[in-house]
Amino acid sequence: MGYWANLYKVRLQSGKFSFKNHEYQIEPMAETPRRVCYMKATQGGWTEIEVLKSLHGMINKVYPAGVLYLFPTTDDVLEFSKSRFNPLIANNKQLIGKYIKNVSGPKGTDSASLKKVHDAYLYLRGAKLNMVLPSGKKESSKLRGIPVDRFVADEIDMMDEEAYAKAAGRMRHSEVQEECYISNPTTPGFGIAKVFDGSDQRHWFRKCPCGHWTCAELSFPGCVLEHKGGDHKHKGFIACDKCKKEIGISPGEWVAQYPSNTEMRGYQHSQLTTVYNDPWEILGEYNDPPHNNLADVVSLRLGMPYANAEDMLLDTDVYNCCGNDLPFAAHKGPCAMGVDIGKTFHVVIGAKTGQDQYQIFYTGQIKEDRLDQNWVKVHELAKRFNVRSAVIDSRPYESDAVRFQNEEPYRIYLCEYKEHQITAPNFSLQTGVVQVGRTWILDETHNLTVTPGRLRIPRVCPQTKIFAHQMVQTAKQRIIDKQSGESKYRYVKTGDKQDHFRHALNYFSLACMGNKVARIGADMNRQKVASNNYQVA
Repeated sequence: MGYWANLYKVRLQSGKFSFKNHEYQIEPMAETPRRVCYMKATQGGWTEIEVLKSLHGMINKVYPAGVLYLFPTTDDVLEFSKSRFNPLIANNKQLIGKYIKNVSGPKGTDSASLKKVHDAYLYLRGAKLNMVLPSGKKESSKLRGIPVDRFVADEIDMMDEEAYAKAAGRMRHSEVQEECYISNPTTPGFGIAKVFDGSDQRHWFRKCPCGHWTCAELSFPGCVLEHKGGDHKHKGFIACDKCKKEIGISPGEWVAQYPSNTEMRGYQHSQLTTVYNDPWEILGEYNDPPHNNLADVVSLRLGMPYANAEDMLLDTDVYNCCGNDLPFAAHKGPCAMGVDIGKTFHVVIGAKTGQDQYQIFYTGQIKEDRLDQNWVKVHELAKRFNVRSAVIDSRPYESDAVRFQNEEPYRIYLCEYKEHQITAPNFSLQTGVVQVGRTWILDETHNLTVTPGRLRIPRVCPQTKIFAHQMVQTAKQRIIDKQSGESKYRYVKTGDKQDHFRHALNYFSLACMGNKVARIGADMNRQKVASNNYQVA
């Protein structure tokens, strides 16, 4: 495909196609792996590569069932069609345009979102899941009934992962089944960063005349030096790691950091590997971010995910809370309990030990053969730890949670997260429900964990490691409303998305607020039984 685009000089918006100054595009355009991802900065030309691959493949009947492009919203579909596809078709009438028909009319579909190439269709769709089935699962009416050979998801960090997973399912009856994921990264372990983490992770290495190979993305910021005197296009340059002399973007080659990960080919690219950006300017913005927004510099210019320390917990933050205590098997209390409900119940039990100080006595999972047996186990735990206040996830088993709430002898609130609530939690004695802003309570437990002396958990052991892992699978992300330009923050799941203990800690924290649980003094109600049912780490 790269040979075709270069030979016939496909006309792009920026001019005729050429590999000059874009040598890093040769390999991605020469080969079409079944699964590929691009974790990239802006203005690298990766979207154009995949557009050309799709059109070239459809013109040559490589994708007889068609191609599906997925974008975050319908507005993005219209904008992309008008700014990318339509000009490419109009500027290359003989090479591309003559093969493509817009499908529109009284019984047709808007030509911006559906185009016909030979007997196959090019679908452009938004990723909104606008249907809720009786089972509670979300679906998109725009993605149902579309059989395709190739699927491209553009800007997946702005999409629900469930949406592009469903879109990929449109290829189940294809012999080709090509998948492509493209995005500027946002948060570590989320979106394109998560996909790239599972790939072979290719980076562009440049060869210096001295024989040494240097990757600007992996060596930044130390590889950026300033020109001293002379007439130079840019103030800074990329220096060889060994001899410190300037090296251009070619000769170079893509090198996989994990070549054994053959299921997904991944490319990471930044504005350091272009001739159009001054490395010294990028370094300056990295050291002194415009508007104090380092996240945008790292994402949009360096093509890497980033999270501020206040936006994402680390394993070390949780382990710093560990004391020398063995996990408790029982306690005189009075204790508070938080329970996250699902196929497996996740339970956190502890007590308030001082002003804004808390100690966790027990963390555990419950998964019995029947759901009612899970509730019995929660009842037994509450009795062993003298629980006097609890907050339980109200979903997905609302009726069972209400029944348990009515049967227990202590105060229980059922929790409902409210996405837009920014005030303190609202506890209702009449309904037995506590409503709390999801971002608000996640901020609270973040601060509880990172502030020295506020939270104490049992010593490091296998169960503590499970707890710590699930505590760090969320991160705060800035979302910008495209119409108003306003930004808001929300927590998203990252990594393997197993964040159940984080929510159980949220509920425990609320339980301590909602019933004014008595504080346990340093010399009061010490445990009588220790749990030794674990292997020392």
